[in-house]
Amino acid sequence: MLGESVVLLAKSPQVCSQMVSCAADLIRPVPYAGVIKPYLIMQSDFSAIGLDSGPPRNFLIGMTNPFLLKRMLAALEKGGRKMPYIVYLDRSEGVIPIKSQSMQLPPGVDIPNGMVNQRSPVKRLKTDHGFTRQLIQLMKQTPNPRSHDIDFHVRRHFAEVAAQFLAPINRYLATGVAPDAVTAGGDPNYGNFNESSFLKSLSKYGTALDFKGQSPIQRHRSRDTFYETFCRSPNFYSWLEMKLTLEKEASAGLLNAPSSKSKHTT
Repeated sequence: MLGESVVLLAKSPQVCSQMVSCAADLIRPVPYAGVIKPYLIMQSDFSAIGLDSGPPRNFLIGMTNPFLLKRMLAALEKGGRKMPYIVYLDRSEGVIPIKSQSMQLPPGVDIPNGMVNQRSPVKRLKTDHGFTRQLIQLMKQTPNPRSHDIDFHVRRHFAEVAAQFLAPINRYLATGVAPDAVTAGGDPNYGNFNESSFLKSLSKYGTALDFKGQSPIQRHRSRDTFYETFCRSPNFYSWLEMKLTLEKEASAGLLNAPSSKSKHTT
């Protein structure tokens, strides 16, 4: 959601490619504004994330070669770039974050010596134990792990989380847009979005999401930090641009208009 870099390391191209696609889907309607590559196979692909040339970009990529990953981490470190989150995907053991070279990995996993993930995830949202219990129960009842019911359950849950996350921003945009920020055609222009003003609105109205923290002050600090990071990320601007485009199309009556292709299709 915050647009940070993630590497998904798996044993097969199918597993890492599918997981990259799923990870990007879980934050919809927020678009991931970095580079998305389901399967990175050679060092020449590093140019896509700005390691060899061009501006540096965040990325969501899949890999099967841990030695290629080690070369990528070395290049990032040499360029003074922030290290990505690294997640190892294993069919039998589930999802295992790679935290250090001394971690216990499943048999057959060949991680280069000295490859250490320097970024431990900072968890700000509380775990939804109700969702995990329902998911585990559904998986026990469904022999096929790729069941449509499981897929629907996971997607619906994360769609609700994304909607709850965006609700305070949508509320602020709906009520906090100044009259002079509306164009002659009646379309809102969100160029006057003010982070400080939004955080005051967030403090007043709150959010439906549960953030981690031992006290209300800690929870509010976690909440504000999460939203601040999002509002400064490329994901926020991509989402805002998409939102403005959809609202313009809706005001022009284009969203539900049949395309020229559909008119000639029987």
